Amino acid sequence: MISVVIPCFNEKENIERFPQTLFPALKELEDFEIIAVDDGSHDGSKDVLKGFQGAQKIKLITHSQNQGMGAALKSGFAAASGDWILVLDADLTFSPKDIVLLIEKQRKESSDLVSGSPWLGLRNPSQVPLLRRFLSRSVNLLYRSTSRIPFSSFTSVFRLYRSSRLRGLKIQSDGFEINAELAALFWAHGFKLSEVPVLLSSRKSGRSKLNYRREILAHLRLIFRLTKLVRMNS
Repeated sequence: MISVVIPCFNEKENIERFPQTLFPALKELEDFEIIAVDDGSHDGSKDVLKGFQGAQKIKLITHSQNQGMGAALKSGFAAASGDWILVLDADLTFSPKDIVLLIEKQRKESSDLVSGSPWLGLRNPSQVPLLRRFLSRSVNLLYRSTSRIPFSSFTSVFRLYRSSRLRGLKIQSDGFEINAELAALFWAHGFKLSEVPVLLSSRKSGRSKLNYRREILAHLRLIFRLTKLVRMNS
């Protein structure tokens, strides 16, 4: 079974698109559950998710206040019962139609983590705002060069994880940097990482929750910590 973990913070308009975008794609899976983590939303996101529960297999977890993507993911991981955990952001900037690409890659390479990467192959993320594209490329390059991990998508949230590997990790991050921490931890423990090219589009509704200054500082702190960890275990 695949547990689909979706962190949500003030994404009401995008969540309302789930019946047209997410749910049809999930019907292609043999067995799945949806774990939606409402991370302190105040725009009605939680109410929309509750409205889906009658027709969909949704576990709804709520935080009384916003704690960050990392905290939301850790809550979702703890509640997941599947053999695999798929993470997809509620803003749908990664297409649910590409879930099958991650699954096919895992089956082909017996991977423990498969990441959807907008920086591989010919699928250019031209719809992404220029500043975000530049910062994302720069941060991923910095992770790759300092950790020496051959991976292009340290910051991507769109991933498939083997649950048994994930549950044994000591995850510290509470912010967006959790994705880079998980990639480095999997590598440091000798687990198999794979990537597949996917398109990262611009959001259709709502505003990005990224605070660039805060996230850059968080990534720099994480790079310092994880570089030592990866090299100690390499």
